Amino acid sequence: MSKAIVIEHYAQPRDQGGGTRHVDLFDRLQGWETTFVASNVSHYTQKPYTTSDPRFVLVPIPTYSGNGVMRMLGWGVFAAEATVASLTKPADVVYGSSPQLLAAAAALLVARLKGASFVMEVRDLWPESIVAMGHLREGSLVHRILMGLEGTLYRGADRIVVVTPGWEDHFEAFGVDRSRVVAISNGTEAADFVVSDDRDTLRREYGISGYTAVYAGAHGPANRVDLTLDAAEALPDVNFLMIGSGSEKQWAIDEAGRRGLGNVEFRDPIPKAELPRLLRACDVGLHVIAPLKVLDKGMSPNKLFDYLAAGLPVVSNAAHPLRRVAADGEVGAMVGPEELVEGITRVRDADEATRQAWADNAVALLDRFSRTSAAASLQETLEAAAAMPRRRSWLKIGAVAGAALGAVALLRRGGRRR
Repeated sequence: MSKAIVIEHYAQPRDQGGGTRHVDLFDRLQGWETTFVASNVSHYTQKPYTTSDPRFVLVPIPTYSGNGVMRMLGWGVFAAEATVASLTKPADVVYGSSPQLLAAAAALLVARLKGASFVMEVRDLWPESIVAMGHLREGSLVHRILMGLEGTLYRGADRIVVVTPGWEDHFEAFGVDRSRVVAISNGTEAADFVVSDDRDTLRREYGISGYTAVYAGAHGPANRVDLTLDAAEALPDVNFLMIGSGSEKQWAIDEAGRRGLGNVEFRDPIPKAELPRLLRACDVGLHVIAPLKVLDKGMSPNKLFDYLAAGLPVVSNAAHPLRRVAADGEVGAMVGPEELVEGITRVRDADEATRQAWADNAVALLDRFSRTSAAASLQETLEAAAAMPRRRSWLKIGAVAGAALGAVALLRRGGRRR
């Protein structure tokens, strides 16, 4: 039996609300045992949590609010504690996921110390995304250090896993051959969204009425909650159900109250196992994101696939970033960054034949982006990495540790100065 350690700051077990990509994929591997090392603070609620899943090692980090210094400090604390916690676990492969980069640095360090293979998963291009969001100044000292760490991680990885094609040029710029980059997209499993209760029963259970657009995900700066509120103001005959947490949630609640938006309701995150029932009671799934240039390389949002698996058409304001996933009119409306109202209106007013075509197309799309097919790709990737010669270099260990410590030392100053 092969063994893997997954070091992912934001990994979530199924008994929590939020993304469960890693559990969903590693659970489907054949002949592998996995230990998940994650923080004990949920990225979605920003509060500590516990789990009954014995495979999870939750390391304590400082609680935080928003994207301030305490969150950055938590990155460093997690990396240090995850390194210590992982050294007691057996591993053939250490799998480090970003964001954030210090978690991946911890994974590379553990892999080198244990003589294991290192696979790096890149779910967001840091520090490029931090610059795009305006939280870090390009060319600053912190930016240069993070780019140096980024390149060290890429070049030290036996394999690099990305969530979408289209990022290959980014890695080549760091001297990484394309053959080492494997795209394993986000997705879902349609079988996990089979619900036995009829829709009317579910609507009564969850208190849902009228034509309801649901958004289930993070409420942060990148999610442009203001655009959803604008849509709610423009479409008073549509109910908007907002499920999740994040640094912008309280602002959104206050803003909805200020505008008198009686058609917007906010709810707390729910466990992934309950999500299919709630989604089935709604009418359309919303994917809303800030129009960041970095996203033009491509993206693969889990919530989009969950909506489709629950039988919902989708509206996304990221038509270009999602071009490799679905075209406009294929499973709903893929529109421009400021065209959310147009997309929702088009889906709401669609005839039955169009809705049936969307449903048929969703079946084919979900087969292409299933967790089962993604897990098969992951298994092949892990086994290829495990078969490579082990690289235990004390010089490399020192370089990784030094870069990570330098980043930790400067992040606080960078957080203040950007």
